[in-house]
Amino acid sequence: MTPVTQRPAPLAPVAPPVAPQAAARAVPESCGDLLACLQVALRAHDWTACTAEVTSELNRQMRCLRVSMGWMVSGQLRVVALSDGVVVDDGAALPELQQAMLEALHQQVTLTWPPHGKPGVHITLAHQALYKTQGLAAVLSVPMAHHGRPAGVLTFERSVVSDPLSPQPQVNAGDVAFTPAERVWLEQLAESLSPLFVIRHKLDRPWRERLRALFWVTLYRLRDPRERKLRLGVAAAALVLAAGLLVPVPMHVTAQARLEGAVQRVLSASQDGFLRAVHVRPGDVVKAGQLLAELADDDLRNARRAREAEIVQHENAFAEAFARGDRAAAAQAQAKLGETRAQLGLVDQQLQRLRLVAPFDGVVIAGDLRQQLGAPVKRGEVLLTLAPGLDWRVVMAVEEPDVPDLAPGQRAGLRLAAMPDQVIGLEIERVTPVATSTDAGVRYEVEAAPTGRGAGLAGLRPGLQGVVQVELASQPLLVRWCNRLWARWQLLRWTWF
Repeated sequence: MTPVTQRPAPLAPVAPPVAPQAAARAVPESCGDLLACLQVALRAHDWTACTAEVTSELNRQMRCLRVSMGWMVSGQLRVVALSDGVVVDDGAALPELQQAMLEALHQQVTLTWPPHGKPGVHITLAHQALYKTQGLAAVLSVPMAHHGRPAGVLTFERSVVSDPLSPQPQVNAGDVAFTPAERVWLEQLAESLSPLFVIRHKLDRPWRERLRALFWVTLYRLRDPRERKLRLGVAAAALVLAAGLLVPVPMHVTAQARLEGAVQRVLSASQDGFLRAVHVRPGDVVKAGQLLAELADDDLRNARRAREAEIVQHENAFAEAFARGDRAAAAQAQAKLGETRAQLGLVDQQLQRLRLVAPFDGVVIAGDLRQQLGAPVKRGEVLLTLAPGLDWRVVMAVEEPDVPDLAPGQRAGLRLAAMPDQVIGLEIERVTPVATSTDAGVRYEVEAAPTGRGAGLAGLRPGLQGVVQVELASQPLLVRWCNRLWARWQLLRWTWF
């Protein structure tokens, strides 16, 4: 059972009875009396009015001298309503009345004095003190609970004095005592009103008061030895919180990455023409000097034959002029012969450039031309892209909040989708200060180079994709999260205000 403590507070005097008391009324057995109490509670506009009107209605139905209601607020029992209209100052009332409420709340049982029949085994000292001090004829306290937890107490007081100015009783004390039937009915009433009071009390309290009440209620529950599960849960939460704030853990930044060649060579068309043959496609490993593609050379072959014919013609003209001794004609023929030979050399160079060969050992990473055979190409149009086979780099796409945590020289590990069981060691070389827009959002490119661990794995090709984890300094997990949240809050605050 949850222990309830009483906070000292100034006492407020109880006003004398304002109406004569008659003999005990009949037991309210009909549902109409219960529905009347519920209607009064629902009709009230706030919690204070709800408790005041319900106590007044109960006082009218039960024909009591006074009906009082105590409620648990922040782990303490406070008197919140009196049917005689006395203003309750911060939950303070007669000490005997409050002690009687605490007595019933601690034992979680309905207490009455004088008892009906043989006295029970429950403690009723506070009820006897209230009975004697106030000169009452009967006192009854009904505890209220919600989900097995104490919520409040309803205390009913009856007197034999019908006129406050007359000291002589006008009815017998036995006629106004609470009967067992009334006790059962009041217990049912308290059970029905408890959930409604709990909901109204929670809804009408400010959020600060709700948090304060939750804190105190939790604190009192932790002192209860029966709340073992709550203690274990709070201890586990405290342990996790302490570990998150004090224990440094390895941190890392995760980003998508792709392999690229450290040096890429672009092979383009040397002149306008038509694609004649393609011998490779992306992903093929090539050797230096290997033929990759060819352009149609029919026009250049015809031009070469024409130049060769001109060379023969100029050689014959030179020989005839030399035989006649015509030096001018011989010099002219010799000049034309040199010009034609230069044009022939140019044609040979153009023929050689129609054959695209690999400048170094590497991998074809772009240029699938097998579906474009016979298509026209323009001079300077990119046909193939090559990259060295073992000289490559990693380009990471890092989110903007993670960019300040990265710097050249940091270590990282790469796992490729094609080889998830292998970790390739990397070292950051450069953080590119230029943002690129992707489908996933804005990303910054960070370049990294292999450090030797896994750099020579077989099957590495530019274009492979994977995930990179960059190692950061160890830091408590909650501290890092709080820093991230604080940075986002600063940005939102600057944006909104």
